[in-house]
Amino acid sequence: MKGGEKAELVRQCVEYILEKHPTARNSDLYLTILALRYCTPLGKYITVIPFDMIKEYDGILEAIRRTRQKLNEQGLYLPTDPDIIERRVKKSKKIKRAVKA
Repeated sequence: MKGGEKAELVRQCVEYILEKHPTARNSDLYLTILALRYCTPLGKYITVIPFDMIKEYDGILEAIRRTRQKLNEQGLYLPTDPDIIERRVKKSKKIKRAVKA
């Protein structure tokens, strides 16, 4: 599956969830959990998580990503997959070009 096809499937999945589960509009973590449950084979491994607990940890996925990014910027714990390295380099260059414009 190509990147564009995957992106379209994700968009359709997210749109479906946001339409059917309005509470997911208020929590990226809840949206992510529902997307994994409904739209991936991982769903069979994810059991019910109380919404109060989800609210407590909302924002943690972004915090984890940003922390990893900051460590990587320091040259620590860099990715080992060549495809990931290439993607991140391309994204970084794209962002730098956009900032210069």
